[in-house]
Amino acid sequence: MKAWAIRTAIAFVFNGITLWAASILPGVRLGGGFLWVVLVFTAASLLLRGAAAALFRRLDARQRADETQAPDGGQPARSKAARKALVAAAGLALSLAAVWLTTAFAGGLVITGTAGWVLLTVVVWLASVIFESVDDGLENKAQQLLGGARPGGRRRA
Repeated sequence: MKAWAIRTAIAFVFNGITLWAASILPGVRLGGGFLWVVLVFTAASLLLRGAAAALFRRLDARQRADETQAPDGGQPARSKAARKALVAAAGLALSLAAVWLTTAFAGGLVITGTAGWVLLTVVVWLASVIFESVDDGLENKAQQLLGGARPGGRRRA
């Protein structure tokens, strides 16, 4: 099985659990079509995060090129704290965008009030942080169970 299919399946299950648990938040209601909501949310979040990752790689490469061209007279590199804050803000924005796209295209997720939007965005963002920290291990384990590549990218003989 291809790695992207495994990653998508893991994300689908993880997002389903996240949205189901988040449905207890005030202002957040999951109606009919739960699987459709999870499918739309998973597609939106994976596509948005993939696009953002490509953008960050491009910006990082441009910054490195600028630093090598003018090492003494150029602008100082961003501090680690500033970079982490930027990544966290981008993650929150992507989470909000994925939630908005889901409410726009899947009728089963209804959010009312500012508190619902803020709380759901924060919960989704925190869940995505957790997902990013465990998905590689889950993907490797799934590959092993399905007879694919072993950890480290080696295939079975």
